[in-house]
Amino acid sequence: MATVRLEGLSVFGHHGARPYEKEAGQRLEVDLELEPVDNRAEASDRLADAVDYDHLYRTVREVVEGRSYHLLEALAASTAEAILERFRVRRVKVRIAKQNLGWTTGGRAVIEVVRERPA
Repeated sequence: MATVRLEGLSVFGHHGARPYEKEAGQRLEVDLELEPVDNRAEASDRLADAVDYDHLYRTVREVVEGRSYHLLEALAASTAEAILERFRVRRVKVRIAKQNLGWTTGGRAVIEVVRERPA
């Protein structure tokens, strides 16, 4: 069965545990990995049977831009749950990274969550 990956989605949100992070906002990078519930799209070659990438991207933007979270963990979990709700997938992995940490050594914070549809 095919695995669907969208990588490097650049979105802007007002998230963080510190007030200045929420006030200024920041660019986040989102990677998704999805396992469809079946292989219907492989056989039919029809968009109606597949995960629509545009709709998936709009869902990510809606979650990231629609609410402010203190933690990336909560943002990633909400994103994964929205995807499970709206798409015919049995498993989703959401990875969110942010860079502007203000550390003199650079670096970035990355959080990854996995959610699966109950059997």
